[in-house]
Formats: sequence, structure tokens, C-alpha cells
Amino acid sequence: MTRGTERCIIEDGILPARAASADPLIVFDGPLSRRIISTLLTYMKRNFMKTGSYFGLFLSFIVLASDGAAQSTSVREPVDGGGYSALYWTVGITLVGLSAAYFFWRRSRTAVEQPKDLNRYRDYYRNESFELEAVDATQELEWLRKAKKKTPTIKYTPKATASQKRVIPNTAIKTAEVSVDTKVFQEKMKMLQYAQLPINSFNDLSPAKKYDPLPISSDRGLLTAIEQANEEFEEDEAIRELAVRILAAFRTQNSVEALTQMALYDLSSNLRAKSVSILTDFDHESVFEGILLACADPTREVRAAAARGLFRLNFDRSDAWKRIMETRDEFRMRQAVRAGVEAEIVQKSFDRLVHEDLKVAYEAFTLVALMIKANETKEIFAAIREHRDERVRLALLHVLKVMGDPRTHSSLLELLGDGRFSDDVIKRIKDAVRTFDRVAV
Repeated sequence: MTRGTERCIIEDGILPARAASADPLIVFDGPLSRRIISTLLTYMKRNFMKTGSYFGLFLSFIVLASDGAAQSTSVREPVDGGGYSALYWTVGITLVGLSAAYFFWRRSRTAVEQPKDLNRYRDYYRNESFELEAVDATQELEWLRKAKKKTPTIKYTPKATASQKRVIPNTAIKTAEVSVDTKVFQEKMKMLQYAQLPINSFNDLSPAKKYDPLPISSDRGLLTAIEQANEEFEEDEAIRELAVRILAAFRTQNSVEALTQMALYDLSSNLRAKSVSILTDFDHESVFEGILLACADPTREVRAAAARGLFRLNFDRSDAWKRIMETRDEFRMRQAVRAGVEAEIVQKSFDRLVHEDLKVAYEAFTLVALMIKANETKEIFAAIREHRDERVRLALLHVLKVMGDPRTHSSLLELLGDGRFSDDVIKRIKDAVRTFDRVAV
């Protein structure tokens, strides 16, 4: 074999010896070398910017040095001493690689180390493996507590300067002055509005309107039902209930009287409630007083039926109040007023005195007048003392003045001795007292 045809035979390919000895940077193009270098490059790419990249670099130098050394020693005859120089270059490059690997390894050790467990979990996800070593629960919890521990933050609250401290009271005083002025303005507007309300136009009570009374029936079945509805003659509740159904079929005066008696005095609360409902269905002026008195029933079921009945009646209730007054029966008037108090109709009527609707205000006016006629004025004077709306106080004093009942004189004088009222209220009290023409105030 001639010198020009000398070849260096290695495990993974054929390389010309001249080329191997001429240049210290030997080119490796064998299949095995390419596989090794490709594997190393892939490993270095996957572990770039990580601790393993230094280890991959170190391995690449070792492979290059080993491959070069193998080729240089496998040459049969060194050409012009080139084989020895290639060996020296290979050893030098290996030493440089080892030095660089050691340098980077020391540098990585001096950096801030991450927790051991965190590196383990990072390698777990990086290697795409689902197999973990045995985990110690106590150590894991301790690591989580250390990882989640944060440095406490201190909130700084700046102190108010001396100028700011002086400004705050002044601002508060100005705000208080504005609120007081606003309240005074609102009160004046309310008083101007009160002068335009319908309550000031009610100066007397007109007679109640007449209504057509219901006929009286002499039907034999109705008369029998009236007798059976009376528990003094019939103790069986089932028979009395049947009698109530028969009475509901007759819209007559005597059936209304029988149902009213049952609504007020029957021992069964169920029959009392049914009687009230039937009276409501009649929707006639003659049923008003019976439904009103049922509002004071001791049973909640009956009271609820009576309250619904008063709401459903379509006739004018102001005339109904006046008809009770026209009876001049003080006992009946007191019973009606007390029933209105129990049903909270009286308290609502006080607020309706200052309503802008003429019909609503007049109905409240007649109810308060009924209370004065029945000498049930305790709630009236309590509202004058305690009601929040001054217009309601003035409206109640107006009704007292219109009615002019002498029994209210002493209570009005007591109001004058109370120092809680405004000048307008005191003026109205004096006007009401003067109507009696007794003592000049």
C-alpha cells in the first residue's frame, strides 16, 4: 500500500490518513460519530439554561477527544510526525474542556440553590414521567409553609398636619350650618304645602247620604235557616254551617242581621270567618259596622277576614263613619273606634289627614270626628305629642277645633304647658281653645 493510498481504518468509517495528520481539527463524518454528536446536541438543547447543560458540554469534549485519539493511534505510519501533533492537540483540547466544565460547575454551586424538593418536581415534569419516589408528608408540609411564608408589610398612615387639623372642625361646622338651613327650608316648604291641602277646607260635617235598605224576606227556608244559625237553638256546628250557606243565598236585611250576629258571637271561629266573608260579598252599606267590629275578634283568622272585607267594600266609608255618629249611641261609637284601633285603621287615618286626595282626607277627617264624639281621644293627643310630621299635628288640632267638643278643653290646656311644640303648633292650640269661649289665653 503506497503512501498516497494510505488510509486510516476506524470502527465507524474510512478517513484519509493525510487529512487526519495535516490538520489538528479533525473532521468526523462517520455514522457512529454523527449519532453520538446528534444525541449530545439534542440533550444540550433540552437542558439549555439548566444545570445539566454543563454536564452535556463536558461529555461532548470527552467524546471528541476520544474519537480523535482513536483515529490518531490507528494510523499505521505517521506522516511527517503529524500524528503526534494531532495527539497533543487532542490532549490539550480535552484539558481545556475539563477546566471549563469544572469552572462552570463551581459557578453553579455558588449560585442560590433552590429547594431540593422543588428540583425533584421540576425534573419530574421535565422528564414527562409519572413515577415519583416515596413522599414524606411531614417534610412536604414543612416545605410548603416555608415557601408560602411572606414578609409582613407595614402600613404607614401619615399624620395630619396642624393646618389639616384646623380645617376639619371648620368644615364640620359649615356642613352643620348647611344642614340646619336645609331643614329650615324644608319645614317652610312643608308648611306652605300644608296650607294647600284639602284638610283646611273641612270646616263642618255634612249629614250622611241616604242609601237604599235591603228588603226583608219572609221566605220559609230563610226563616228556618235564621233559627238554625242561632246556637242557642242549634248546638251542632255542621247544621249551623249549612244554615250559613242558606243565608248566603238571600241578600236581604234579615239575613244580614243573622250573619252579623254569627260573625260577632258564634263559638266557632271558622263560622265567624265565613260569616264575615259572606257579608263582604253582599257589599252593602248595612254590613260595614258588623265587619268593622269583627276586626277586634280575638282570633287571627277572623281579624284577617274582616280586614280584607273592609278593603274590598266599594261604598263611601266616610258616610259609614257618619252613620255611626248619627246613631248617637255612645256605646256603639266607642265599640267602632276601639275596633278601628285594633285594626290599626285609626293610626293610618292620622297620616291620611294630610293626603292630597280630597276623598281620602275626608274619610280620615270623619273617623277622627267619630273618635271625638265617642270621647276616645287618647290616641289623638298622643299623636299630637309624638308624631314626627308637624303637618299631622296641625291637622289633628284642626279637627278638634271644628268639632269643638268641650270634653277636649282640659287636654288642650295641658298641651299648652308642654314646651316641645313649635310656634305654629302653639298658635293652633290656642285657636282651638278659643272656640270654647271660656278662658282668654
